[in-house]
Amino acid sequence: RPAPAPGAHDAVWTDGARRAESGAEPVRRPFEGLRILDLGVIVAGGELGRLFADLGAEVIKIESAAYPDGLRQTPPGMTMSRSWALTHRNEYSLGLDLRHPDGADVFARLVGESDAVFANFKPGTLASLGFSYDRLRELNPAIVLAESSAFGASGPWSARMGYGPLVRATTGVTWLWTSPDAGPGEFYDATTVFPDHVSARVTAIAALAALVQRHTTGTGAHVHISQAEAAVNQLATTYVAEAARAAGLPVAEDGAVHGVYPCAGDDEWCVVSIRSDEDRAALATVVGDTDLATWTAARDKTVVANTLQQAGIAAAPMNRAVDVLDDPQVRFRNTYTDMVHPLFDAPMPTETRPAPFTNIAPAELRPAPMPGEHTREICQKVLGLTAEDIDRLIAQDALFAYRGRP
Repeated sequence: RPAPAPGAHDAVWTDGARRAESGAEPVRRPFEGLRILDLGVIVAGGELGRLFADLGAEVIKIESAAYPDGLRQTPPGMTMSRSWALTHRNEYSLGLDLRHPDGADVFARLVGESDAVFANFKPGTLASLGFSYDRLRELNPAIVLAESSAFGASGPWSARMGYGPLVRATTGVTWLWTSPDAGPGEFYDATTVFPDHVSARVTAIAALAALVQRHTTGTGAHVHISQAEAAVNQLATTYVAEAARAAGLPVAEDGAVHGVYPCAGDDEWCVVSIRSDEDRAALATVVGDTDLATWTAARDKTVVANTLQQAGIAAAPMNRAVDVLDDPQVRFRNTYTDMVHPLFDAPMPTETRPAPFTNIAPAELRPAPMPGEHTREICQKVLGLTAEDIDRLIAQDALFAYRGRP
């Protein structure tokens, strides 16, 4: 439907709506009671499961001894990587070989007792293991399968393998991350925000929509997110403007200027955005006839930002990673919490919760598991297998279990 004109609707509360009372007791975490079988790997897969685990879901990470998750790679002398510890908190680990007939049988039984399966393999991989969506639906008509892959489940590129750097290059993100003074072939492409973190959260929304539908209809659903499309959607305006220029059409340039300026100190910088004539007039009042870069170079970056903000100009200091945790806004909003893990000598900063909530308890901070740490517990609790059954499956390499922390 078209976007409404201003004032087209009356302001009314929907029936039953109410504001949470200040100081009310926290409600149960909203995903408590959900059981998710998580086949996801590395960042896009790992973060998806963690988002649900943080909100109370029982997320069972399915781990293969032959094909360990890339985040399991550790520096010499370490038992667990920090990336794994942060990405897989609040989860359980089941060591299982899907390629072993008995391991596949255990997984099939778990599907019958679960609400969702998460994966981010190359399209066709799950089907080749004997667990296409049709098979999953035979095992559990109400199952939700939520997947993501580099280019999606259909189209000429769907069968291609792709990780973050490849997706960023093909979608134009890498092209944006350069500068006029960069050498030939030099790009500043060293973050997984695009596509991994964005794709994980888009997939979480899609999975949640499917689970809501399942709750009301009793039927499952299959969603498959293209990580490339998630990046493309973030750059829609850029693509439209570039396509228009390529077609020889006139494109009105944005009058806003977003500049990076040097500040006092060694390699210190700030960003200033000038959006309108009002901003230009306010800037002239602050700096006078002095060139902006000269004016900022003589001042601390925080002083620059505060002075310009007081004049109504958007400005902020450049923070390095080490500066972020001490940023007063980040600290005030409790964005990060110290998480203790028995395998690490010191607490590590971790995201406090997926979002600030009024009446939902903060995320638990249960330590991320070792491979197969909960194999026996899950098989006994969920499937009712005996200790003898589990020992036999481990001896046959259908399952594996962690032998204990060092």
